[in-house]
Amino acid sequence: MTEPFWNKKFGKNSICAITLTRLRPGKNKQGIPYTITTSCGHTFYRSAFNNWLKDHTTCPVCRKDL
Repeated sequence: MTEPFWNKKFGKNSICAITLTRLRPGKNKQGIPYTITTSCGHTFYRSAFNNWLKDHTTCPVCRKDL
């Protein structure tokens, strides 16, 4: 059985811990990446992470102070 196209191109473990959806690579029309990676190495959708930071000061996965 062949691996799905999405897994080949983007990786099967690329999931945002906030939205629980696969991370989309690339940039929007303004050239801003869709994702953001924290200093602790976790990657999230930029808009979801910015909303998270309105109420929290820690990483959603490991709770490390940002």
